[in-house]
Amino acid sequence: MTISIGAIDDDISILYTLEAMAQSAGWNIKTSTDWRQAITWTQRKEVDLLLVDYHMPEISGLDLIEKIRSISKNIVILVLTIEESPTLAQKLLSLGADDFISKPIRLADFTSRIALHYRLASYRRLPGIEEPHKGISQDTMRLVIAELEAISPDKATAHDISKRIGVSYQTAHRYLEYLAGAGIANKEPLYQDGKPGRPKYLYYIPR
Repeated sequence: MTISIGAIDDDISILYTLEAMAQSAGWNIKTSTDWRQAITWTQRKEVDLLLVDYHMPEISGLDLIEKIRSISKNIVILVLTIEESPTLAQKLLSLGADDFISKPIRLADFTSRIALHYRLASYRRLPGIEEPHKGISQDTMRLVIAELEAISPDKATAHDISKRIGVSYQTAHRYLEYLAGAGIANKEPLYQDGKPGRPKYLYYIPR
């Protein structure tokens, strides 16, 4: 799987690290300390995915996300940040980011997040993916995926996800089934020692 990545960060040492990680995975990467380069790459469709620093001297990561999203709805945007608050995560997602990668960056997080969201983007580009199914929204779907990623390699039931993101069991189940049907998540039966009732399933992001 060949992925073209663009990385924007005012810290050159971070860019060197990202370049080494991308090359170790066999991916192409462009790097720059100038946020304007992200706009150029997006306009010219030179990259599949952008890594954007949240804290930059000339422009905030939030403003840059908005500028990029005004140009392309399909490009994947991952934000690099030292902050991990739920409030910030919700703000990033609402403005159009697909996910974030925490600093200091770990190779396992870097490769898994990029592979996952590149795969998800392939579904986004299909006809109708903006409204993939009645009752399915992109923002909630991203939240469900982010939670599955956060608990990986553990697995979760619909009840677990409903509690973690604050939606009803029915909503969590609908999104998990959609992701499983699209091949983005896997599911396996949770055996209950012969107890009566509907079978339960564990969901997880395949590695």
